[in-house]
Amino acid sequence: MNNGAIAISGGELCGKKSSETASEPTDTTDIELPEETEEPSAELVASVAASISPLVMANYGLISPLTGIAVTMLMGIPFTSAESTGTGSITIDIYTDTDALVHNTVSSMTCPPESFYFEHHPSVYGGYSGCVGEKYLLPCAQDAQGASDSSLYEKYPINWNGSECVETGYTFEDRTFWILWGDPLDKNELLKRTGILPTVYLPLERGPYVSMIHMIICVFLSSFDSFIMRTSLTIPLLLCCMMFTLQPSYTYGTDETTELYDDSNSAKAKTKDFLEYIGAITEAERDDWYVTLNEGAEQGIGYLWAAQALDIARTTCNRDIYVLMEAPAYGYSNGDIALWVNKHASSFYSGEECTCFPNCTEPTVTINNRGFFPPNIPSEIGGDGIVYSATSDSPFSPWFESLVFPENPSGTIKVPQLPNANRRVCDGVYVWPMYFYFNDFEIPREDIPDCAGWAYATTKGFSASVRTGWINYKKSMTSFVEAVSDIAGLHGSLAYGSYSEWSWMGQMQLHDMMMSKPLSDPTSWIGAYSSIMKEKWDVITDAFADCPAVTLTNSGKGAYAFFLYKEPYLGLQTSFVSSFFLDVLGVSATTYYWGFRGADPSEFYGEGVGTYDFTRMQLYRDLNVYTEVARRAKIVCADTSASVGDYISIDDWKLKSEAALATGDGRRALKETMSHLTERQLKILENNEKVYSDYNEKAEACAKEGYTTSCFYEKVGKRHSDFVYDHEEGSVAKPVDKGLKGL
Repeated sequence: MNNGAIAISGGELCGKKSSETASEPTDTTDIELPEETEEPSAELVASVAASISPLVMANYGLISPLTGIAVTMLMGIPFTSAESTGTGSITIDIYTDTDALVHNTVSSMTCPPESFYFEHHPSVYGGYSGCVGEKYLLPCAQDAQGASDSSLYEKYPINWNGSECVETGYTFEDRTFWILWGDPLDKNELLKRTGILPTVYLPLERGPYVSMIHMIICVFLSSFDSFIMRTSLTIPLLLCCMMFTLQPSYTYGTDETTELYDDSNSAKAKTKDFLEYIGAITEAERDDWYVTLNEGAEQGIGYLWAAQALDIARTTCNRDIYVLMEAPAYGYSNGDIALWVNKHASSFYSGEECTCFPNCTEPTVTINNRGFFPPNIPSEIGGDGIVYSATSDSPFSPWFESLVFPENPSGTIKVPQLPNANRRVCDGVYVWPMYFYFNDFEIPREDIPDCAGWAYATTKGFSASVRTGWINYKKSMTSFVEAVSDIAGLHGSLAYGSYSEWSWMGQMQLHDMMMSKPLSDPTSWIGAYSSIMKEKWDVITDAFADCPAVTLTNSGKGAYAFFLYKEPYLGLQTSFVSSFFLDVLGVSATTYYWGFRGADPSEFYGEGVGTYDFTRMQLYRDLNVYTEVARRAKIVCADTSASVGDYISIDDWKLKSEAALATGDGRRALKETMSHLTERQLKILENNEKVYSDYNEKAEACAKEGYTTSCFYEKVGKRHSDFVYDHEEGSVAKPVDKGLKGL
């Protein structure tokens, strides 16, 4: 270093290794100082820092918004150090961990689990700033799961009253818990166990709107406009040009290693790297699949269902298409999927042997779920008037098969039934090692079904709020590839919302973060997640091991605890919401009556078992939630006359439920049979009965659509947010508008 110079040295590349601290500077920039300056003043350092910080950041290829961070560091943040050499020079070392900076702004590990720091707009919640629940960003330092249902929220330790956070008198040991749907909320435990601060960087590096190669083609074609205008090519070419010049550059049914004009090729390749990493595919299988990126989970499997239906409609007489689903089974949006297929009605097959002839190219395709328990295989009439068993190998069959691996919510590894694997699509949203506790947290390769296509997502390994994912589909199935391309292309249009590059860029970074350590490393993302799932399963399995009321059917399998009730407690529930879990344990969870898709559970589980005799409880909330639920379960299961907090005993729940079934009026039954309870308990139970009735009515509105998740989200709400209850008027709850009471 020369006299009269300031040496600026940078540490690690920003955000590269958040779990490590730079030990040596990696870059130096010299700036000349006035020779007469003997000891630089603070003002001079600030001035020089402001002038050189763009140079420092430029060395790292970072864009201007981060310049301010660099300047701030130079002026005194603990990530920097300055040393005077006594010769008119100073050395400033910059050690930057931008992941830590970002996470500090949201107090990732300061706010309680399932919450983070947020500053609301002045017009929202009075400009509240502080810890908020991850759901709704609701003020107060606690989770906000289910807070839109005031019957639950009023029994949370803290309530937002419209202007401030107030204590309710409830504690963690007697509060209610909302444990519904599959929202991963393990952030605190994952950050502690991995030491990783997951951060996605999305620099505004480019701004293309059109796929230039296709525009060039269209410009070239336009030079022959006089010829085109005189031929039948006019409309097709015009539509082609409009389609390609209005969209970002994505292609479908193309290989990422050879296709030149797809922005997401590297992201496609990265998904295969990730599937190899977790053990879902082998290196030799990479080339068997095309990849199309999407917004994950339901959208991906929707693509595949639509492609199967479209392929069948294009090659057979079938317009009523049936999906074989071993019960219990997850449901998708059949109506929307049929709509996508019917947009391609002009390409449907038409033949005189078809019952639809001569109107076979009308948009009449329907998608119909058929649940079953082996060996009771259903049959349906095809579009040619012939009856087909679901396991028929005829190419004219109206059937295709759908599997979730492992199943939601039973965790079962189901055996494929259709002999033709090309008529099978699979939901791989749970294909993560942490959901295979029963197999030592390894994906059982030998049990992976042969499917025409798979839908994957980051949802169940990171966040349900981050909608990223992809589908794999076999290259060898030409007509199916064409159908997938047509369905994906529809969603790639601007009318459907063109797929954002931030989605696949962010997904690539998440995959890199997860693959940064071996799976066997307990501090890797998936290694840590596996240990968390083990602890959750262990506490729940132990708590319900000898419970006289319910049996845990699937310990260590999948992502949900799936309970079956025992005699004499069978047949006591009749609602979407589980009355046992809410009345006895203070947990809002669901039965799973809709998931049997027309199948009779007594065929598989035994005589007397009905569709309401199950409860599904997801295992995605923070570990401490399940520890508390387990504590309560041990108390009530050890003594059926014992109760916890304001909740009732198993004996009282049975008595109340039997009386409600006998009278047909749950609230009337309470007054006649539960007089020994406190007034507070009676009010809670009376409100619960209203909840059971109203939610069941809303859920049943989805019966016509086949109980799809989209319908439940619309009618019931993603977080029960479409219907909440106010307890201020008397003892009976009344429905109020969306939002929290008092806001």
